[in-house]
Amino acid sequence: MSTAEVFTMLWVWTPFLAAGFLWNILISATTMAIGTPLGYGLARLRLSGSRLGRFLTAAARVPPTFVLIYYLAYVLPTEISIGGVSLGIAGWIKASLALSVAVAGFVSDNALSAIRHHRRGETVEALYFIPAWTTYFLIIVMASSTASVIGVPEIVQRANTVIAAVGDPSATLWVYIYTMLWFLAFCWPLSRLMNYARARLGRYAGHGPRKDTDPIVPLAGPMIVQEEK
Repeated sequence: MSTAEVFTMLWVWTPFLAAGFLWNILISATTMAIGTPLGYGLARLRLSGSRLGRFLTAAARVPPTFVLIYYLAYVLPTEISIGGVSLGIAGWIKASLALSVAVAGFVSDNALSAIRHHRRGETVEALYFIPAWTTYFLIIVMASSTASVIGVPEIVQRANTVIAAVGDPSATLWVYIYTMLWFLAFCWPLSRLMNYARARLGRYAGHGPRKDTDPIVPLAGPMIVQEEK
């Protein structure tokens, strides 16, 4: 494909891909809305010395998100009946539930630290939770592309549809690069903003800009967090 043909192709398919990216945002926002209160609840349990809170937090760190999405896609029914009313469980909801497990583990660790700082009167240190939470939201936005494996029409799944519709193997690279740019355009400005917020909080705290060392819980694989006695 010539350069002109590539740009024309991408321009024609932009509305279709943009609609797919809105699904990524919806999945990510729903994930954070589910995982954040769950994680905060776990943090409160751990603060009271509950072993259950520690166990559930540790369990939330372990499962690979990709596996969870597949698991929930096949285990959860596509429809449930409550009081004679049938409610559908769409694929994007299953993806959000799977991703929210990692969010719960992350929020549990970071909210626990924030609550302890707040109780000691260290308000600025407690506010570090906000940029850390926002940064994790960006991680979830990127991870939301895994929802394509269960047929959710987000941007990666739609990119594959575009490639198939165009029917030119040389279009594959350009479509994926264009798809990547959507994530970059959304995540990079917010990431820069959060780095700025950390630097400002560091100055208010009186110890200079803080390095980005907040305990980010990975989407797959364990992370050990030392409990404060």
